[in-house]
Amino acid sequence: MNPELVARLTREMHYEFGRTAPPDGFPAFPDIPVGRFTSDEFWDLEQKHLWSSCWVLAGRSEDLAEPGDFITFDDLVHPIIIIRGRDRGLRAYYNTCQHRGAPVVRETSGNSKLLRCQYHSWSYDIDDGHLVSVPDERDFVGLDRADRCLPAIRCEEWDNWIFVNRDPSAMSLREWIGPIADEMSEFQGATLRTVARQSEIVPCNWKVTAEAFLEVYHFRHIHSRNGESLLDNRGATMGLLPNGCSRMVTPFSKSSYSALGMTNWDDYKHVVIPGFTDIESVNDMVRCTSSAYGIFPNLITPVAAYGFPFITFWPIDKRTTRIDWTHYAPIDFDPKDGLPPHWQARLDNFALIMQEDFWNMAPMQRSLESPAMRGMPINYQERRIWNFHEQVDRMIGIDNIPENLRVPQLLDAYIER
Repeated sequence: MNPELVARLTREMHYEFGRTAPPDGFPAFPDIPVGRFTSDEFWDLEQKHLWSSCWVLAGRSEDLAEPGDFITFDDLVHPIIIIRGRDRGLRAYYNTCQHRGAPVVRETSGNSKLLRCQYHSWSYDIDDGHLVSVPDERDFVGLDRADRCLPAIRCEEWDNWIFVNRDPSAMSLREWIGPIADEMSEFQGATLRTVARQSEIVPCNWKVTAEAFLEVYHFRHIHSRNGESLLDNRGATMGLLPNGCSRMVTPFSKSSYSALGMTNWDDYKHVVIPGFTDIESVNDMVRCTSSAYGIFPNLITPVAAYGFPFITFWPIDKRTTRIDWTHYAPIDFDPKDGLPPHWQARLDNFALIMQEDFWNMAPMQRSLESPAMRGMPINYQERRIWNFHEQVDRMIGIDNIPENLRVPQLLDAYIER
């Protein structure tokens, strides 16, 4: 974040503390239809139109260090392989042999100079996916190798994070994430390494999980400690960004900022957490607030100067979601040898915060399916949620959605461009 943005966000937090109502002219949100979380029809629309056309996180570049290194990725329904080519560029293909559909690799990771199906040994080049060899090719009448390449998938990198997109005509990854790439450049993402990954399956719709991380209206009710909250949601400022992405900066509560030696929530200090390797370039506002970004559709990251998690939400069915959270940081140890005590304590505390959210999600899904639930009223503090739902509809195509399941497009004038 540049100094001008930090100053603007601080002014916005002052405004949030002082306001007595939403800004003049801000739209009133109608209820979000419950069927978006419960109906087979909306689930099918998402599978057909949304997940087939958006950029999603698939891995880290350092895990594919050498030519031929590959990983498999199965979270977009159809199996995918990501592999480093001989020119050290990354490619992604459908992990589907063009003979009878067997996978061309079965391991979750490895190294291969040729993608060879283990069923009948049809073999494909790692650089362009062309069909290299076919056993007993004489027995195939009119086989055209050029027509039997492995279908490619869009694969792009941002600061060593690998994203894939099944839509060949999709906008670039950098255009998709917009200003987030520049604002997060101070976190030196390309130098970070994976500390640990945790995962949990939660019995609720994937949008219920995503929404829990798009507001802090719930924070003092769910995450308080001994009656005190670490954050003061009254001052939170929300940045609505293009393509359903967003930013949220929340000031610390008095007990939290006082513990850091601050005289007020905006008395930013260059706080360095003992024991952790510090990312020196991170600005002082981030060090003294809770700052987070949302990358549509399913990635949330609450950032910090000593490292941070990427939280992703993967739909299993309309009532079930797998949530992964992977911590990245500058580290001076090998996670394979075990985590130092300060990192283990950090991960345990974050897992507790996640569990507090999970405890709320399962009963929410059951209640959403109750006839008592008529719709979801959303307030001004929750406007990131509305921005998220508007983008869901744009990805599906508004005309493809029954009128009773749509949300009106109300926030275009409030998007930061």
